[in-house]
Amino acid sequence: MPRSISPTLPAAAGLLALLSIAASSEPKAPAPRTAQLKAVDLKEPNGEIRSYRHLAGSIEVYMRGTRLAPDARIKLKIGSRPGFVELDINRGGISNLKPAHRLGKDFLTYVLWAVSVDGRASNLGEITFQGENPVPVNLTTPYQTFWLMVTAEPNFAVVDPSSQVVLYSVKEGAAGETKALTIRSNLFYFTHYPTYESTPGDADDRVPNQLLQARKAVELASKSSIAGPGNGKRVTLKEEEYTEEALEQARTFLARAEAAYTADSKGQDVIQFARTAAQSAENARALAMGAVGGILVRQLEDDVKNLRDELAQLRKAPAPAVIADPVQPAKAVDPPVETPIAVPAAVPAAVPVASPPPLVKQPALWFAVAGWGVAIVLLFRRKTI
Repeated sequence: MPRSISPTLPAAAGLLALLSIAASSEPKAPAPRTAQLKAVDLKEPNGEIRSYRHLAGSIEVYMRGTRLAPDARIKLKIGSRPGFVELDINRGGISNLKPAHRLGKDFLTYVLWAVSVDGRASNLGEITFQGENPVPVNLTTPYQTFWLMVTAEPNFAVVDPSSQVVLYSVKEGAAGETKALTIRSNLFYFTHYPTYESTPGDADDRVPNQLLQARKAVELASKSSIAGPGNGKRVTLKEEEYTEEALEQARTFLARAEAAYTADSKGQDVIQFARTAAQSAENARALAMGAVGGILVRQLEDDVKNLRDELAQLRKAPAPAVIADPVQPAKAVDPPVETPIAVPAAVPAAVPVASPPPLVKQPALWFAVAGWGVAIVLLFRRKTI
């Protein structure tokens, strides 16, 4: 027995056809500028997270190179102070660390990060060079429990780390347990900036590295910059206004840095304006890509609203008529087994109608016919009298 097909099936088929036509005819929406937050697992041996005891004194901590810089090493002292933890890299504490541009065209410097036990990375500062020699630094962090890593970056002011980890903190013996506790956990961190240009670049030694960083920062921020408000009905977030202002400021300071470099290539103004340009550009990029602020939430809300509007228009559109083939008779096709089509409860199944009994087997009908005949005879007799 063939299955009954729901009367709503043609409408559903029409809706699917309309959706497919719309998807094929309309141009694809541009990819969102915001970057999804991504967790990066550091799969390196002997990684260590430490919790530093309050005011317990300093201990030596070691950092080992990853596969990107297998010979690199860092030795530093870390100790808890009132309200912060201090990190001190003495002269000669950084060894065998090569320039960052060898890892990709977008990389111009290194940044040291303190990563909390829950994966939040905090930019502690830039590792700079004098010629081929890294400059020792003294840094602080508000974190009490963390691990350390060094990443290659396009500029010193980045908000989130790249995925190019070159050094990480490791366990070296059991010394210092009275001043810091070892926390057993995997090394991972979160970032909005997982991808950069990985093709190796060439260093331009004639231009100060700070100016190169500023140029790259403005370039990346311009690519990530959000578009201005589309129509008057859209409410603009403060972060969006700040993003455009920060990018404009970055371009202005970069122009000043370029002018200062043209006037005096070794002048102090070049470094001052270049670092300010990189800082403003990085702020704009972080806002535009959702690393900070509420722009990412706003753009997701806009996407949801647009999808709802499209769905409402599809529901209002009439379903196309289904025309049967005039030559070939329609054949009943059973729906797939995995998606059976149920008959709605409001539509009862067809009930066969019994054929009427013969006339001779209906006495009541015979009496009715005889009664009408007697009435007609009496009517005619009455007229003839």
